[in-house]
Amino acid sequence: MHIKSLVIDGFKSYGKRVELNNFDPEFNAITGLNGTGKSNILDAICFTLGISAMNTIRASTMQDVIYKSGQAGVHTATVTITFDNKDKSRSAPHYTHNDEIVISREVGMGSKNTYKINGLTVTAKKIMDFFNSLQMNVNNPHFIIMQGRITKVLNMKPIEILSMIEEAAGTNMYESKKRSLEMTVGKKDNKLKEMRDVADEEILPTMETIEKEKQMLEELNMVHGQLRILNEKLDNWNYVQLKKMVSQFSEDLKQLNVRKQKKEELIEDSKIQLKDMEKQIKEHEELLKINGGNNLNALKVKFEETEKEKDCVQLQVNGCKTNINIEVKKIKDLEKQINNSKKGYEAKKKEMEDFNEMNAGVEEENKKNTNDLDEIDKKIRSLNSGNIFGDEDNGSVQENINKYNLELQNQQTENQQCTIKIDGLKKKLNEHLSGMKEAKKTYDSQMAQLTAKEKEYEKIKDEYIKASEALNQHHNLKSSRDNLLRDIRNFSSKTESFESNNPALFFRYNDPRPNFDRRKVHGLICRLFTPIDFRFELALTTLAGGKLYFIVVEDDTVGKDILETNKFSNRMNFIPLSKIKSDSLPPHVIRTAQQIGGADQVFPAMSLIKYDKKHLKAIQWVFGQAFICTTKEIAEKVCFDNRVNRHCFTLEGDHFNPSGSLTGGANTQRLILQSIAKQDEISLELQAKKSEYEKVDNSCKAMHNLPEKVAQLKDRQITVQEELEKIQSDVHLGQPHQQVTEFNKINQQIVELESKLVEGKAHEKTLQKKIKDLENKMKNAENILKKQLSDAEKTRKNILEKIKRNKTEYDGKKNNYNKLELEIKDLTGQMQEEENQLVELNVEKKELEEKLLTLMSKLDKADEKCKEASKEYESQKEIAMQNSNKMQQNQYLYKRLTDEISTIKVNLAELSSEITKVNNGSLTAKEKFEKIDKRLPEEQKQMALKMDFINFKSEECNRSVNELQARYDQLAKVVDPGKLNNFHKHIQEYKRLQKKLETIVKDKIKINEIIEELEVKKRLHLQHASNRVNIEFGKIFSSVLPGAQARLKQTNLDDITAGLEICVAFNGLWKESLEELSGGQRSLVALSLVLAMLLFNPVPLYILDEVDAALDLSHTQNIGKMLKQHFKQSQFIVVSLKDGMFSNANVLFRTKFVDGSSAVTRTTCNQT
Repeated sequence: MHIKSLVIDGFKSYGKRVELNNFDPEFNAITGLNGTGKSNILDAICFTLGISAMNTIRASTMQDVIYKSGQAGVHTATVTITFDNKDKSRSAPHYTHNDEIVISREVGMGSKNTYKINGLTVTAKKIMDFFNSLQMNVNNPHFIIMQGRITKVLNMKPIEILSMIEEAAGTNMYESKKRSLEMTVGKKDNKLKEMRDVADEEILPTMETIEKEKQMLEELNMVHGQLRILNEKLDNWNYVQLKKMVSQFSEDLKQLNVRKQKKEELIEDSKIQLKDMEKQIKEHEELLKINGGNNLNALKVKFEETEKEKDCVQLQVNGCKTNINIEVKKIKDLEKQINNSKKGYEAKKKEMEDFNEMNAGVEEENKKNTNDLDEIDKKIRSLNSGNIFGDEDNGSVQENINKYNLELQNQQTENQQCTIKIDGLKKKLNEHLSGMKEAKKTYDSQMAQLTAKEKEYEKIKDEYIKASEALNQHHNLKSSRDNLLRDIRNFSSKTESFESNNPALFFRYNDPRPNFDRRKVHGLICRLFTPIDFRFELALTTLAGGKLYFIVVEDDTVGKDILETNKFSNRMNFIPLSKIKSDSLPPHVIRTAQQIGGADQVFPAMSLIKYDKKHLKAIQWVFGQAFICTTKEIAEKVCFDNRVNRHCFTLEGDHFNPSGSLTGGANTQRLILQSIAKQDEISLELQAKKSEYEKVDNSCKAMHNLPEKVAQLKDRQITVQEELEKIQSDVHLGQPHQQVTEFNKINQQIVELESKLVEGKAHEKTLQKKIKDLENKMKNAENILKKQLSDAEKTRKNILEKIKRNKTEYDGKKNNYNKLELEIKDLTGQMQEEENQLVELNVEKKELEEKLLTLMSKLDKADEKCKEASKEYESQKEIAMQNSNKMQQNQYLYKRLTDEISTIKVNLAELSSEITKVNNGSLTAKEKFEKIDKRLPEEQKQMALKMDFINFKSEECNRSVNELQARYDQLAKVVDPGKLNNFHKHIQEYKRLQKKLETIVKDKIKINEIIEELEVKKRLHLQHASNRVNIEFGKIFSSVLPGAQARLKQTNLDDITAGLEICVAFNGLWKESLEELSGGQRSLVALSLVLAMLLFNPVPLYILDEVDAALDLSHTQNIGKMLKQHFKQSQFIVVSLKDGMFSNANVLFRTKFVDGSSAVTRTTCNQT
């Protein structure tokens, strides 16, 4: 059997369907550039073979094998392999009649795997068994040879190489038998020890016991005498007690008959109540027919029609929105294009502006250079006239000296004026010093008072702002409190309405005693669970029946206390958690039931409900032993199957009983659990609103003084502000403030003038130094004149070069300016055309928006119409539900009363049974009394009646009699002469036991001999396998590396199990270690050994993934030839990048990457 074709669709890099047809039965090669998906073909084959190890297919999760992990629109990966099965001698069992076998595997985004063989869906185990039958263990795939496996073989120790030979030879069978025999020897040893313990601990002590029996005969006679005396006392006491008992039974019978009569009267009264309830139930059924049925269905049809109309308009709206979005996209694209054109226009315009700016700069610079040229010419003329220029000034040295002298005179005059002003101000300041001390003291006091008052004002202002903010918060809280109170009233009204309409769903009682713990009363069964899906509601309520209204309590004492202290109008049934016994369905029964009907069609009732774990026992007691089935047919199959034999209920309320009965469904309880669930949601919301209201109300109460506090703070702020303004007025208008201000002003003027005088003096010194330096220059005028004239000529030459360079640069850029003008003109026309297109698109968009507004108006009308129909339907449905609930409550009360009658009848039967029991007891007592009366002599009876039994303890007397009788029986057994014969029997048994011990010892010796024989066979088989592998190993290695030899050598020549090591020779010279070989040669050695072991026990298919990666071209060529020469009985699929390998293949597949997905081409190679 070999691969004929391969189809890959959505697997890894193969995003599109790719077919690889006409595989060669012997040698196929796959090549292609890195990343084009050649190794993914091998991964696809391994994936289809059912290999579960993700590292084998180079993925971390199953989602990774889907093309781009499902992000490119491909959500499944499918691989299909067609095997040629015409060679029946190598076919898998049970498939010899098929000429082709098609195996496929598919995985989706949810990582759900689907396997198929010839189109039929099978399990992963079926796939594994199929390939195991072909000796291809998919979970330990030795037929897949990766590059890493070659490296692993190179690093193996001798014992690890031996284990590879053992695995190939299949010697594990011997080891398995050996372990089995060793376990048998262990069991024999245990049996041997057990038999020896029996001999030592039971047989020998028994024989010793028989020897002691003779000593117990005297004790037997003594016990017999004591028994006779005690039995006489007991007879006397029994006579007196039986006489009293006969009288008591007579009195009890009278009382029981009276109770029986009362129960019978109660049954008659209850039957009259039942007739009244039947009448009420019929009335509610009539109301239900009026409010439900065809009328409700008609409203539902009307609602569905309006909903369809709304959906139709919605589709039109969506289509219009889509068109608008398309137009918006066009507009955005066009706007983007216009923006780009504008950017281009602005860029070109900026270039032109830059050019104009540059041109202006060039003109400015030319103008500056012309001016500089005039100045330098003027300077040269001046220098030629004999004028010398300073280093920092443009004028001549003499002109600068004259200028600095004038500036020095002005500065000296200004300094003298400052000195005069300072003297005058100091004199004025001295005049103010006489009254300044007293004014300063008064002024400081006033300022301290002003600062304190300002701080007080700021503090009161901050308090007022914070209080105002808190008052605003208080108003908001009051508004929230009013809203919460309105919500609480609304929810409370709904709760009260629900309670009044459904009194049976609430259990109310008075505490039986003070400080009663109400947590011990858990409530009605129907309030303790919720269906996980309300489509199961009818089935669950039918299953529970009347138990829905049973009350769960912590223990029987709680229920008893409540019944004793409360008077209920109806019968109350309590379930004590401490007493009830419950159990769940056994797992094997669940599996069997789901195998019969399907796991998605049959459900344990417990799996369909949610509940608190503390109520588990009660919930199991109600639901624990039943199944819910989707259809009657499935329920019937599951219920009456002998392996299940459990009650089954359908979604329509049908009940299948294993006893053979079938009860039809009813819809009267359909909305009970839904109503409870809705009410529970309302109750939770009500509780949350109450809690929130309490918090808000407390916050409002805490802030009730805020308005008064804000008013007080406002008044206080106004008062302090007036006081502050008065103090400010007194300070600023007072004489001390004016005196201090004037004094400080004079001081400031003095400081400023003194600073100005210091700066003036410094400037005066600077001017004097400059004048002196210029005068020194005048003394060295001739040398300076020559140097300045030379520098001026150089400067003039540089300016002329700048003027020439600027002219050349300007002429070069003038051409670019003309080109820019043309481009700007073209862009202006293009922008105008695009603006026109944008106007047209906006018009189309506006028309679509107007159409959308029309459709939205139509949609609003359709929505309103739909809401009205829904409201009318829901209203009618609510009326029908209320009628249904009322009818259900009456049915419940009817059933409860029926149950009470049944209970009373049961009690009546129990009472009758008790009467019968008492009557029988009376007869028995009379019979016993008559017997003892006849048996005892008259003298003993008279004596018994006169006896005082006050201190007589019958229990102790009976216990003494029992003990003595037990001792008597024990002694009688021990001293029985017939038992003395058992002594000889024990001796015979002991001899037989000894003989069995000898037999077990012999069996143990024989088993050890068999173990040794198996070990010898294992070694022979292992030696044979080693020799065969050795031969093939040498042949293969010589063929891939001509002139070289290889073999496996035993590390211990006397014991092959010590391990095997690899030896290599070149030209007859054996190497001492593989370390002497090159990396490529070592890889050839490892590959040859692996392939030699594959030849020992070949399989139909081998997969090699780049095993020649570390080899040069000549070695790769030799491997390809070797595979064709030695492996004609198996099919090879080899991935390689080297021409030397795939040139030997009969068929070559080349991978490539096209449009983001891998593709494959097939080439038939020259076959020799």
